[in-house]
Amino acid sequence: MSTETLPLPLPYQSQILTDILSTSAFLILARGLGIRRIMCAVMKLYSRPETLVILLNTPTGEEEYIKEELLGMGVGRPGLRIVNNELSAKERTELYLSGGIFSVTSRIFIVDILTKRISVEKITGIIVNHAERVTETSTEAFILRIFRQENENGFIKAFSDSPEAFVTGFSPLQTTMQCLQLRTVFIWPRFHVTVRESLESRKADVVELLQPLSDNMTHIQSAIVECMEACLSELKKANRSIDVEELTIENAMFRSFDRLVRHQLDPIWHRVSSKTKQMIGDLNVLRKLLSYLVTYDCVTFNSFLEMIIASNTPTSVMSQQQSPWLFTDSANAIFTVRAQAILYVKCGATVIYQRSIQFNPLQLAKERVYIRKANADKDSSKSSDNFDFPPSVEPILEELPKWRLLSDVLYEIEHETEAINAKNVDDSDKSNVILIMAGSERTCSQLREYLTATNHGQHNVGGSNPILKDLLRNYFRWKGAIPNVSEKLFKEDDKIASDNTTETGEGGIKQKYHRGQPPPNKRRRVRGGSSTAASSSRPAPSTIEEETKEIVSFLSSGTAPTDTSPSHHSSYYNDEFDAEAFAQYFDVISPDSLVIIRPYSNDDDDRLLETVKPKFIVMYQPDIGFVRRVEVFRASNPGRNTRVYFLMYENSVEEQLYLSSIRREKEAFEKIIREKSIMAIPLGQSAAKSIGPDDAFLRTTNTRVAGGRLPLNYETKVIVDVREFRSSLPSILHARGVTIVPCTLQVGDYILSPRMCVERKSVSDLVGSLNSGRLYTQCEAMSMYYKEPVLLIEFDQNKAFTLQGISDMKADIGVTDLSSKLVLLTLAFPRLAIIWSSSPYATVEIFEDLKKSHEEPDAEKAMAIGVEEGEETDSMYNANSQDVLRALPGITSKNYKRVMTQVENLKELSEMTLEQCQKLIGDNNGKMLYEFFRNNVKD
Repeated sequence: MSTETLPLPLPYQSQILTDILSTSAFLILARGLGIRRIMCAVMKLYSRPETLVILLNTPTGEEEYIKEELLGMGVGRPGLRIVNNELSAKERTELYLSGGIFSVTSRIFIVDILTKRISVEKITGIIVNHAERVTETSTEAFILRIFRQENENGFIKAFSDSPEAFVTGFSPLQTTMQCLQLRTVFIWPRFHVTVRESLESRKADVVELLQPLSDNMTHIQSAIVECMEACLSELKKANRSIDVEELTIENAMFRSFDRLVRHQLDPIWHRVSSKTKQMIGDLNVLRKLLSYLVTYDCVTFNSFLEMIIASNTPTSVMSQQQSPWLFTDSANAIFTVRAQAILYVKCGATVIYQRSIQFNPLQLAKERVYIRKANADKDSSKSSDNFDFPPSVEPILEELPKWRLLSDVLYEIEHETEAINAKNVDDSDKSNVILIMAGSERTCSQLREYLTATNHGQHNVGGSNPILKDLLRNYFRWKGAIPNVSEKLFKEDDKIASDNTTETGEGGIKQKYHRGQPPPNKRRRVRGGSSTAASSSRPAPSTIEEETKEIVSFLSSGTAPTDTSPSHHSSYYNDEFDAEAFAQYFDVISPDSLVIIRPYSNDDDDRLLETVKPKFIVMYQPDIGFVRRVEVFRASNPGRNTRVYFLMYENSVEEQLYLSSIRREKEAFEKIIREKSIMAIPLGQSAAKSIGPDDAFLRTTNTRVAGGRLPLNYETKVIVDVREFRSSLPSILHARGVTIVPCTLQVGDYILSPRMCVERKSVSDLVGSLNSGRLYTQCEAMSMYYKEPVLLIEFDQNKAFTLQGISDMKADIGVTDLSSKLVLLTLAFPRLAIIWSSSPYATVEIFEDLKKSHEEPDAEKAMAIGVEEGEETDSMYNANSQDVLRALPGITSKNYKRVMTQVENLKELSEMTLEQCQKLIGDNNGKMLYEFFRNNVKD
């Protein structure tokens, strides 16, 4: 096929397209080099009615961008068509017959294949997006295995831009290629010769600006790293079985570190101490702190710190283990330094920084305000210039250093643009669009507010930033609400604490213990060497709460001074419309002065660059993928002069993460290239011939029947509910030679024989079903229609085969415990058999043993069970909506069908009145359902 007409202007893109079109192959491309565009170019070549191409493993949001990309490439209607659960089975069948390109949900597509709604022989090929997510037990691997069994001529093309996913485990690349049914892999890193020549043909116009951290940020960053080192050290000591080479500070800064540690500990998770689990969670929290330090403003960051303190506050009702790192000196430095960056309190003519916090987590239940007023009433007449704060409080509000740097960059761009326009330089590129890219939508929103309220080149004096003032004002109001929330949350706790009395040895006098206070006459060691040291440095919790309420009441009252300066945010509106004033302040924005602020969106940024075509790009936060996209954009548009401003904190975790991501990707490609050179892939053997007739005979022969001379049915069949295709069990059953018959079952998940029905539950499903009472209803239905009902409790193969860990064991077993509920379930249903399976592979072997000497099930009879007379067996309703509906309070197996027939959707159900709900499903059930939709999640 010719690639001349395709919009792939760069040489390396054309070469990749030529290679992947030549055969079924797997493409691993460096992040940011345009993998979506290459994939769309492949789809464009097959966008004809006489072909049938299936796109798998594509998220919903990404499908829309692919449709736009194909439209930009000249693919006419219908283009990419999306097949999901909103289409009926008949509509899907008609669409498949019309041909073209389809993006299909994997669960729906496997059901359509097994029910013969689509002929596998007529499929031209399958394109697998995000191939790094395909595993041995995934639905995509199930689809590809059936496709290769029944269609040896169709192509399979897989794409991935995550090389780091193929470096962990034993021969990960070979394993993935076997799951993809592929033998050829093309590897294109950034350091590929053709890629380098394509992207480095033009000299880059990049201005790299390294912004030093403030002193406070430097101290906090060092303290957080010290806390992480302490946690890692304790983690190594407590778990000798962990590969200590992976437990480094550098690895701990990446989110993949949690998966790495859990992967090693999951098989023994039931024997892992609660201290180890706590440290793993602490490392996650500390990593977030490092990220928030350079992205969040001082007020928001301090709020996050206070949430950490609140979550580690012990209560008498719920005893929880506190994070060990909170007891270190480094933790004390984090909270103290961050607090000093917000405000200080004036005492007469002297300026006093907010009090230094002697950090003690045992007494932080109510110490959530870091403000201490000193003789504020002495100098209340000397009003300061502060806005909306008491006269004794003056904010510092340290800005993020990058805010000023960004303002300076825009000021420079503005002056350069004015100079070029003044010289009347004949520039073919008249657009002066400025594109600012940040890491998250929240950062973008805050940058918009900051740039709107700030004149470029003019910086706010300390504490005068209106955005931070608003945040601080909201912060105090939030803190003022904390005592009310705490009082509500711990009302029962306070009641228990008030009743908890201790008799002394003399006179039998009863003394109350209060939460957050030591017992009477209890001596304890404190910093400063005496009991007065703590009291002198820390006011009583009641005093702090009173101070908080005082500030909140001041902010809420009308006595706060108002700022009438023009720069203030407050606006006063006039009802009369003034056309002249409107024309003065409102106009159509010229492209020359357009500033766009967007978060990074992976492959969607390629489309953004091509649409906006910015002249100036400001990378507020570093991103390796976007750097490559800018390189591709510059190389694809040689006539445009685009300047890039690269902003990064110097000697910071942000810089280290960026450099580490580059090095990790390079090392990943080196490992992949090395594995490709030595891996052994079996010669092309038809998957359909992998299970011969002799093997099938042995699998379906019962040696207990006449010494094995009498064969059973040649075909082993299992009826599976369509909702069960979210799990890996149907795929493993099919791989073992079992015929899978997908149906919409009203009772059970798997039908092994006319007598035996199986309800499968994972551990999380089991807990949820027991709590909601749904499992009781399901067991009741199975016992009614089948003589041998079975409850299968299936565990994850990579996790411990235990229902509860040692650390979760209690001295006494209560009625609400999981084991107690299971016992009650067996007492209620004596014929119910409970089977414990360590993994889906073990489940397959259990099913094979259970099916021995049993007849094969009948699909029509299985679908008819539980269906009322005259009702269609093939469900006409959305399966996902049914699951949600049946999980609602008041909805039972006896009334859910009535609800589905009389109510259009869940939205309409949630808007029904109490009378309508009671009329529909009865008084009690209707009241439960009505109250559920109107419960406040905060209550």
